[in-house]
Amino acid sequence: MKLLSINIKGLNDSPKRKGTFLKLEKQNADIICLQEVHIKVQDQAYLQNKKLGKLYSSLAEEKKRGVVLYIKEEVNSKLIYDDILGRILMEVVIQNKKILIVGIYAPNKNQNEFFKTLYEKLIEIGNPEICIIGDYNSISNINQDIN
Repeated sequence: MKLLSINIKGLNDSPKRKGTFLKLEKQNADIICLQEVHIKVQDQAYLQNKKLGKLYSSLAEEKKRGVVLYIKEEVNSKLIYDDILGRILMEVVIQNKKILIVGIYAPNKNQNEFFKTLYEKLIEIGNPEICIIGDYNSISNINQDIN
């Protein structure tokens, strides 16, 4: 199982989107998580790419945030939960084991509420096998913060 996670910093530009898709196709990942796609929910069709896999998204009404998951057709998967705030929860079956794949794009503000809601949802689902991928929008060492 090959997982790939990238903060893409926008896919509204058609040439950037095409180039990104070509690079991602070469990676041959089973699951791809892209954060900060900056595509409006009504423009989700821009993100369709059968070569990358089935598309699952958490997109906003405006051109900001946004997280998407591409999951290859041959991966047994089921959407468990998604919202417009940057959370997608998928159940995948790998070697007869159910694993919860969680794709996130955490906000820079109000993170406590974001992660509290995520934690509550994970407890509600109750799957002990969890893989959280995405952009936590946090730093491990304040001295290394370049922003």
